Amino acid sequence: MSIISWNCRGLGNPRTVRILNRLVKDKCPSLVFLMETKCSKARIETVKRCIKFDSCLVVDSKGSSGGLAMLWKDDVKVQLFNFSRWHISVYVKTSANETPWMLTGFYGHPMTSKRAQSWALLRVLKPTAPTAWMCIGDFNEITSQSEKMGALIRPYKQLEAFREAIEFCDLTGLNTRGLKFTWSNRRSGRGFTKERLDRGLANEEWNMRFHNATCMVLPTIKSDHSPLVVSLVSRSLESGRNFSRFRFEAAWSLKTECTAIIQAAWSKATGGSSVISGKLANCSKALQHWNSTRRKEEQGSLRQKMKRIADLQDDDMGNHG
Repeated sequence: MSIISWNCRGLGNPRTVRILNRLVKDKCPSLVFLMETKCSKARIETVKRCIKFDSCLVVDSKGSSGGLAMLWKDDVKVQLFNFSRWHISVYVKTSANETPWMLTGFYGHPMTSKRAQSWALLRVLKPTAPTAWMCIGDFNEITSQSEKMGALIRPYKQLEAFREAIEFCDLTGLNTRGLKFTWSNRRSGRGFTKERLDRGLANEEWNMRFHNATCMVLPTIKSDHSPLVVSLVSRSLESGRNFSRFRFEAAWSLKTECTAIIQAAWSKATGGSSVISGKLANCSKALQHWNSTRRKEEQGSLRQKMKRIADLQDDDMGNHG
């Protein structure tokens, strides 16, 4: 199971939705938390269908600012606990016999003068023991000067207020990989700034339950924030899922090589009593092999490009013209 958290900076742009769709296809999350959607529930419902999710909870934006959404698939059971303009808290279960744990998608106030309200809210959201709790999102704050590059030094009291809220809630950072910084202002020269504003936090009960969990910081594309991907299950366990039965995808017919593959498979000799069944079996086997090979090549190419973007963003010092 995996979870994506992303400050997408608006879902009104079709390109942003395409990037989200590609991200979902690549990471196969069961839950997605989105911030700054800048749109209504009706638009989120359209996005939900586009990325093939089953359910969603939406906090509408105010005009063209804000907006939160939690989307999930039917392979997890999600129950709403509470929500506000700045968070969505739900109970999550992956099986009927599992004890539910709490997931909070959190968005810290973008105005520094009102950040104290965010930490007061975080304290209120802390569940009673022994509830396992993970909190993820864009907190709009850093915990130390090492999480910032460029611009003026953050006031100590500002950082301390965030650290005190985290400590009060008994939260610690998830094992994080990938890019160090999750946001940049995309300026050049002396005005360039990078910060780690997005993060995943969890209490001791959650960490004990999901001790192998990792949080991956992906490159920023379209938005100025990196998506976060929290993985709760290793890939070796995910590979044990049952394969679904063969279904022909209409999109395959748009590929020029698809017709040749079907013709070659159909012309092969078949055994058994039913010639048609044998030819259909040949076609399905050939198409599955072709599709698997094609997807691996596409994913490999995409990973190389994403790694190149990540390397460039990691090395970026704002010196570009």
